[in-house]
Amino acid sequence: MCLQNLANSQLIYQHIFSESESGLIVIDKEYGLVNWNPWLDKHSGFDLKHVQGKKLTEIFPVLENSSIERGIFSALNHSMSTSVSHTLNRKPFPLKNKIGQLLQQQIMIKPIIMEDRQRYCLIQIIDISASFNREKQLLEQAKRTKAVSEKLAEEKERAQVTLNSIVDAVITTDEQGYVLSMNPVAEVLLGVIEEQVQYKRVSDFFKLINEKTRNPIPCPVAECLKSQTIIENEKEHILVGAAGRFSINDSVSPIINDDGVMLGTVLVFRDVTQSRALSAELNWQASHDPLTGLANRRQFEIDMNNLLTKAKSDNLQHHLLYLDLDQFKVVNDTCGHDAGDELLIQITEILDKKLRKSDVLSRLGGDEFGVLLESCGVENALAIANNLRQAVEGFRFGWHTHSFKIGVSIGIAEITGEEAKASEVLSAADAACYVAKESGRNRVCFHETEASGSSTHQQEMQWVSRLQAALDNDCFELFLQRIQCVECADEESEHYEILIRMVGDEGEIIPPGAFLPAAERFNLIGSVDTWVVENVFKKLEALRSANRYPKNLILSINLSGTSMANDDLLERISCLIDESDFPAENFCFEVTETAAIANLKQATTFLSSLREKGCKIALDDFGSGLSSFAYLKQLPIDYLKIDGLFVKDIAVDNIDKAFVESINQIGQVMSLKTIAEFVENDEIMSILMDIGVNYAQGYGIHKPTAFDEVFPIT
Repeated sequence: MCLQNLANSQLIYQHIFSESESGLIVIDKEYGLVNWNPWLDKHSGFDLKHVQGKKLTEIFPVLENSSIERGIFSALNHSMSTSVSHTLNRKPFPLKNKIGQLLQQQIMIKPIIMEDRQRYCLIQIIDISASFNREKQLLEQAKRTKAVSEKLAEEKERAQVTLNSIVDAVITTDEQGYVLSMNPVAEVLLGVIEEQVQYKRVSDFFKLINEKTRNPIPCPVAECLKSQTIIENEKEHILVGAAGRFSINDSVSPIINDDGVMLGTVLVFRDVTQSRALSAELNWQASHDPLTGLANRRQFEIDMNNLLTKAKSDNLQHHLLYLDLDQFKVVNDTCGHDAGDELLIQITEILDKKLRKSDVLSRLGGDEFGVLLESCGVENALAIANNLRQAVEGFRFGWHTHSFKIGVSIGIAEITGEEAKASEVLSAADAACYVAKESGRNRVCFHETEASGSSTHQQEMQWVSRLQAALDNDCFELFLQRIQCVECADEESEHYEILIRMVGDEGEIIPPGAFLPAAERFNLIGSVDTWVVENVFKKLEALRSANRYPKNLILSINLSGTSMANDDLLERISCLIDESDFPAENFCFEVTETAAIANLKQATTFLSSLREKGCKIALDDFGSGLSSFAYLKQLPIDYLKIDGLFVKDIAVDNIDKAFVESINQIGQVMSLKTIAEFVENDEIMSILMDIGVNYAQGYGIHKPTAFDEVFPIT
């Protein structure tokens, strides 16, 4: 081979070593640095000429006693190759990208044994944290290719070993596109050996097709030779060869010497079949609900925005259905989340069978679904909605020994194209669904701007910002209402229920009925409960500081059903009691019967923790549920508050009186103290005394009064 050919070959192999998108390090048998490629200069912060000849652990002390150092030892002393995964590499090279972030690394350590038996170690560092533009590197590095060294033969051999060791498939060609060399990775992916294709055109066996269209793609080497520029193909390419089909990223860079003469090309490609499959799976997961396989809320809003755009340009009617299952919570609470998940899967199948092929069914979250009806008039939209409702109504969900009848409330909103964004249509359909639920559930309602139910829903939404502002600025006030011992009616007790009022912008007192429904619907009730608890303790601390703390005080604090699942609130109450040294028996926590039963397991755990601390527990509005007595024995309670709807008419309604007598009798048998609500006059009080009710509460005894008026400090 003439000197020029050797020089060209050396230039090619040195180019490959220098331009690899991986880090390449060559270590001699004395563990000293022989060479590394410019990739290391870029990411290590060291200049090769300043560290060449030093031991690797002297350059990077962190590598001492690392898996990398052990791999180098194995390569130099036992001719063993080592792969160090980034997940197991506790002491990686301290390499950083251009913004100072440490690189995640896959390390390949291989022995290099020369013909004279001289040993070297090749370390390949693959940056798996980001992809690099290897074509640009190749172009930049080609300009910096060094002159032929005195050890040309040795460098050529070393370059060949390096080429065979890197993980990318590499093919080099001459200036006409004929193959000069091919590394083992390329041989595996193409299903050929180097000798079979050497001095043949790459285009004869490197066949690419488009991943989507399956149409042939021109050979990138031919394009590179023609344009003398980098040809980059990173997407939708499939390599078709004797070894099978692989999804690949490929690129071709021209090799140009210092005189500007094109010597050939370097084709680099990598098998990305698995990574593309993973990427496709991640893309699917990002837009779909993993349980039902339906499009998720994010994808649904994208589809809605597309339909909004279309609605602006056509004259067709489109509609959105908002579906909310009526009995899902019962299934979840009774049989557990596995049953709830299975119910959603079966409901999805039922709904899908009743829709047209063009309709888009999505799970919006929890037990809520959305349906886009493209090119669908009002009558058809209503018919489809009723078909869905009837299909769900006729379905019976079985789980072990349980059987449930499920209903669905459906709101319909028209997509006119005049809406600014998808959320407006979704809000309108949600409002209509709310009306359907408030009207008795298991029905279909169209969105109407002036509908009273929808108006109520919108009014509640307006309270959200006011509630949040009140919480941020302490714009609430605590009120008290006495709970009087019936037997000692002549002596005012120190037992009170804590009530809350909002203070308006003009200082007016806003009753709880105006804002608590919105707080419950929009998940702010837990924050309200926390505010009440913390401010009760502040009031008591002020009383104690002024020596006005009542001796026999009991304060009943209401907790919502949401709070039963709030471990942070439970911990906060415990800390307040411990830190304040107020007797725990001074506090009674009330939860309504319906809230307790709806979250029975959580409520039992929450209330038991408070009771074990010494607090009292009251079950409020008892009698309003249909299964009160069945659950009564399971709850850790001290007081039974009889629903005022039965109490207020006991003087004129014998049935209500019988209810109160029955509830009181059950309470006494269970050693519970009973409290009658809505006691509005002396006649009711007298009847309660005859029945044997322990305590009474209502406007006839004490009207709600501001905390500071009941317990003035000055």
